[in-house]
Amino acid sequence: MSHNQTGIDNFKEKPEKRIQQLLMLSSKIELNTSIAARKYYRSGREMISMADVYTKENNLEQAYILYMRFMTLFLETINEHPDYKNVPIEERNLNYRALRDVLPKTENIKAKLLEQYSTEYELYQEQKALEEFKEKREQKVLNIEQSNTPPSKNVAQEHLNSILDNSKVPELNTPTSFELRQPDHNLINFTELNDNTLTSNMPTYSNSKIQFNQHKPIVDRSTKPMLNKNTSNPYNLRQIIVPGNLTRRFLEQAQRNTSNNLETCGILAGKLSSNCLIVTHLMIPKQSGTSDSCTTMNEEDIFEFQDKQDLITLGWIHTHPSQTSFMSSVDLHTHYSYQLMMPEAIAIVCAPKYNESNFFFLTPYHGLQVIADCKFFSGFHTHDTEGDIYAIAEHYVLDENLLVNVVDFR
Repeated sequence: MSHNQTGIDNFKEKPEKRIQQLLMLSSKIELNTSIAARKYYRSGREMISMADVYTKENNLEQAYILYMRFMTLFLETINEHPDYKNVPIEERNLNYRALRDVLPKTENIKAKLLEQYSTEYELYQEQKALEEFKEKREQKVLNIEQSNTPPSKNVAQEHLNSILDNSKVPELNTPTSFELRQPDHNLINFTELNDNTLTSNMPTYSNSKIQFNQHKPIVDRSTKPMLNKNTSNPYNLRQIIVPGNLTRRFLEQAQRNTSNNLETCGILAGKLSSNCLIVTHLMIPKQSGTSDSCTTMNEEDIFEFQDKQDLITLGWIHTHPSQTSFMSSVDLHTHYSYQLMMPEAIAIVCAPKYNESNFFFLTPYHGLQVIADCKFFSGFHTHDTEGDIYAIAEHYVLDENLLVNVVDFR
């Protein structure tokens, strides 16, 4: 089911085929072994959380995709991970219990979707029959008008009345004019991204990217990746609502580090509502920073807090205390882990020295694949490619009436 497909075309499909199209969006996840198995379990909890919200909002298609994706991951895929046996048994048991709950939910949603699709398909068929009848009737009238030897006015009228009397109008269960419900075009399109749709390790941040080792990188900021500043939002991403005071509050928390030319990083989390993602919390983990890197510690504190508050990870934020606002190669790899799980995830880079802050994301049909194919997981390096690896995000909105909750774990 493509995002470019029109709503009316979707109604042409039989109900069973539309269900199959949804299943394609929840196809098997290819594991990335650089991502710890426990991170997949955390991602699974976020899948269920979002699916539950969609169910409550009667957005059954997206709920069905996420529930099916969860079951595919944990019934078919996760045991292929080399680190699977190191996942604590309590977490695995918790997951098994979730699977028992998700299975009947998914079957119930499937039944409702089939009923909905059947109704829409019948309406489409009735509308199609009505339009065909009208076309045939108009064609017969046109044939009379275009006759080489047109009959007299009275004869023509009698002929037309005869056509109308003998033309059987299809019996419809609905009025001759009705509007088909348009499906949600914001369906999460996992297949157009990369199937490794799960958060990866969040071990360390480095000038816009989490590092995968504890060594200080040698950084050359003289070469910056290509940046498209004129990006629109052609990817049908859900909108992210960002509190108007987010960057100001973060810079206040980072001020001491900034004064000492040290980076600071934070994690953005929030809720899903009416198919919009709302940033509600800024969490600042325990960390150690340098002028061009930031390493997080005690991530379990963050995960535990998110679980208790039922928060979804929506991106991250960090400072460049003495540099401009851009995404370094390490930043790109860090954000890759976020955006695989959440296509809308944003990376905010604050450059207080230059009084600028930008909201970035990897381009879904180029940047994500470039980073997925890159074999360098740590250290600053270049990506030899044409096209924009990342761009300024256009799918976020600042809400000046929304205030962020700051939780500092340092």
